[in-house]
Amino acid sequence: MRYDLSELTLLRCANCGSDLDGLSTDVIFYCSECGRCWISGEQLTPISIEFVRLGGSDSILMPFWKVDASVTIRNRIIRQESSMAARSGFREFTGSERGLAESDTGSRKVRFVFPAFSTGLVLSTGVRMHVENFLPEKTEHGKRFRIIGGSVGKDDAALLARAVALGVEVNRSDFLASVDLEIEVHSAGIYAIGCTPEKQVLKINGSEIGILFAAINDFDEILKQNKDFSD
Repeated sequence: MRYDLSELTLLRCANCGSDLDGLSTDVIFYCSECGRCWISGEQLTPISIEFVRLGGSDSILMPFWKVDASVTIRNRIIRQESSMAARSGFREFTGSERGLAESDTGSRKVRFVFPAFSTGLVLSTGVRMHVENFLPEKTEHGKRFRIIGGSVGKDDAALLARAVALGVEVNRSDFLASVDLEIEVHSAGIYAIGCTPEKQVLKINGSEIGILFAAINDFDEILKQNKDFSD
């Protein structure tokens, strides 16, 4: 059997030549020697990375997607709680009978932040980070950082950004009946965010948001490799 070696991607930093390591499912690679970040596709391509909310010695850095996009609401229909009629006056709708009305539409620029690692809670975490208006407390730099577990590719990140946008609409306080939206991604980069293991939850530093260990694929291996690196 022959293999076409031209289709193989060497996991080696194109900037300094150092080997890039990570989990077997990773597509995002950070070079701790020179501080460059790469994403795997047909070849390794550079991607921007920012380090935020590092925390103390017990924190680990986890990769999150930072996606800047325009969200256009084409049509948004909500169910009203009550109605005003000319003859009968004010009338409450029942739970099974709610009048429909158009809600706000238009376009706005939005930043979405959500996990770039594999977890069953990626969408709910992204919605919570958006509602919290997640912003970096401080951007830091350092070549000896370690980031592994980034298994969500750039194309998937664009799809997940749309799913998070839908989740944000669903979680608004009104009674949503239907929504039609479009999303245009302008840029995407990586936030390496400090997170602290607490009991059975990985807490995002400086936030009330936590992700259950059990919901993060390969979390034991991520924690072990980070511990080995820090030692």
